[in-house]
Amino acid sequence: MADKIEVKDITKTRDEESGPHAQNNLDVHDPNAYFNFLKKTRQDINKVSPSFCAAKWTQSTILLYNGETHSCHHPSRHKITLDDIKNNPKGLHNTEHKMKAREEMLQGIQTKECDYCWRIENQNPEHVSDRIYKSSYSWSLPQIPKIVESGRGEDFDPTYVEVAFDSTCNFKCIYCSPEASSRWEDEIRRHGDMKQSEFNLNNLDWLKSVGKLPIHHKENNPYKNAFWEWWPELYPTLETFRITGGEPLLSKDTWKVFDYIKENPNPDLIFALNTNCNAPDKLVDKMIENVKEIEGKVKYFDVYTSFENTGEHAEYSREGMNYEEFIDNCYKILDNTPDTTRIHFMTTINLTSAPSLLGFLEEIKKFRAKYQTKIHEFRVRTHLSYLRWPRPLILSLLNEEDKQYYGDIWLKYIHENKLTEKKHPSETFYLEEVDQMERLVEFMRTDKQPKVVYDDMRLYLRQLDERRGNFFPEVFPELAYLMDNNYYG
Repeated sequence: MADKIEVKDITKTRDEESGPHAQNNLDVHDPNAYFNFLKKTRQDINKVSPSFCAAKWTQSTILLYNGETHSCHHPSRHKITLDDIKNNPKGLHNTEHKMKAREEMLQGIQTKECDYCWRIENQNPEHVSDRIYKSSYSWSLPQIPKIVESGRGEDFDPTYVEVAFDSTCNFKCIYCSPEASSRWEDEIRRHGDMKQSEFNLNNLDWLKSVGKLPIHHKENNPYKNAFWEWWPELYPTLETFRITGGEPLLSKDTWKVFDYIKENPNPDLIFALNTNCNAPDKLVDKMIENVKEIEGKVKYFDVYTSFENTGEHAEYSREGMNYEEFIDNCYKILDNTPDTTRIHFMTTINLTSAPSLLGFLEEIKKFRAKYQTKIHEFRVRTHLSYLRWPRPLILSLLNEEDKQYYGDIWLKYIHENKLTEKKHPSETFYLEEVDQMERLVEFMRTDKQPKVVYDDMRLYLRQLDERRGNFFPEVFPELAYLMDNNYYG
């Protein structure tokens, strides 16, 4: 099969969120070039199989603090068994679970855990799902012949790796849980589990029973041991290595990676770090100094940080955030590091995002206006992703009037500021981002949730307010109607 696939020697993309337009052989202003490239990618991967997705081989997210992994953010993470890593540390990525899914993909079976993409493509074969996007990136597309040759890939080294060393965190975001935040775990131990009909991520007994409760950072961790055994072999072939958490700046392993890079330059590597940009000042400053020290030893250093609303709305949804300090630190990082350092604003667009998501888009425009290295070459990037779980915080719980109102103003703003063939310096949003916003609005307006989710939403927010001294209707007066038990859909 591999000899039938046309994989050109394309210029590498810079990162996952840059998308196909980041390739120098595509005009960022030309939607035809953009969609023709994606169409060609779909043709290439469908030559392997109509259900093939390269990311299942090339991309890996590994939570070392509890031994879970997946190769895309859409399927749920699954447990890495001790048998997976017993004889080969590469089992952190090439788990038996993942290899069975790969076999289905090669056989043309629409893998159940990938239903997010199948729902999109089964609606219309011309729709572009993340199966196409992820297979088109530079860390995937050139790997297709190697993937086909590897079969189920027992010994396959991913080219895009994201690891979480620890769950230690100084935030407790409303859609997070003790699984990924030590502050969440502390709160649950003090106040007890969150009561919900179906949402168990804030139940410590349940987390423990399914193997999701983090291993304490002082305990022996077989997954972390396996990672550091694998690291010297993995490192030279990586295109992107990304550390997440918890809050990585609070993990000693993060600084161990910085030190390793200083001694072992990899000029083709994109080194990325997820941080809430609200860690103690001394750690933000330490990161800036380390970034300066690895200049020229990696291709890019990317800071991934998260927000999807502004001001007190952001501080409510990301408990622990000081919004002004967060924005100031973002500017501080960009002002004091080389142009090869970029910031990516990740989004988890949810119910609390609605009233100030427009403000988020306006903030992106400000950042991009300041940090533009050349026409439409921004040091500030974003990816408009929406929350699907936990369902009590899903955006589609808005009433129909708000869905129309907010959807209209978001679409109007992003279309008014999108890149066009006029190439005006004020143009801000890439065509991928316009596409993502259109998909977000379509999802918000078409998704329907049962009554139990509305009940759980009210129960969840009331419990959060009681524990944290907040009052949702006061912070979000525009959404106060959601707290009315008589309101449903």
